Amino acid sequence: MDTRQALLDRARHAFAERGYAATSLEDLARGLGLTKAAVYHHFASKRELLEALLEESFQKADRALEQGETLEERLLSYALAYRDQIEPLTALMTAQSGRRGGDQQAARVALEAMSRGLVRLQQSLEQAVPGQGQPLAAIFASIVHGAYMMARHLPGYELEGMLRTGVQLFVRGLPAPPV
Repeated sequence: MDTRQALLDRARHAFAERGYAATSLEDLARGLGLTKAAVYHHFASKRELLEALLEESFQKADRALEQGETLEERLLSYALAYRDQIEPLTALMTAQSGRRGGDQQAARVALEAMSRGLVRLQQSLEQAVPGQGQPLAAIFASIVHGAYMMARHLPGYELEGMLRTGVQLFVRGLPAPPV
């Protein structure tokens, strides 16, 4: 078993289910049958674990933007890769939420990661529609995030179908590149 990856996977799930503040390294260790020392061998703190989780998610999404022949294929790959980012971003929301307690430093870490992802998406969209990368990245991220939230919280919404439709509508609505 790759202990580091198992910890990242378990943390992704735990942060989404219980929130960042309510998840302890001891809980993660116990859930994997590990000692706290084994966790600390890989991560010096829960915040370092969050940072690693967000970095892993960013790298996966970044690679997704390079896959595919067309903009639509690249954006769909990105939208599907976003699955690994949604739990850390949920951790951001719960870290800022008074109902579950909060860790403002963790919230800043997650917000910085989210901003970094938006900048990367903006760069990709800027190539497709010069001068419009920033608003298009915000709109596209909202479509993708909204699809994940609907599929997660409301019955009857199928994630991949909504993502495919959302990406198609988004790309079709883009202006034609200048000739």
